[in-house]
Amino acid sequence: NWKALLQDYSQKKFQQPPVYRLISESGPDHNKVFEVVVALNQEDVGFGRGESKKEAQQSAAEDALNKLSL
Repeated sequence: NWKALLQDYSQKKFQQPPVYRLISESGPDHNKVFEVVVALNQEDVGFGRGESKKEAQQSAAEDALNKLSL
């Protein structure tokens, strides 16, 4: 679970949780695409896209962890 790993990292390093922000939502209701950015310590570190907000958040957390090389 990428979100849990990022949460753990953020709490240990910054004593605060990551912040997920919805930046766009597109497509028809039955086939939406959500785009999310995740910030650590008020700095955007990951981007994600998915068919649900939760999926987009997982993708953003994975992107952030890959960029942080954890």
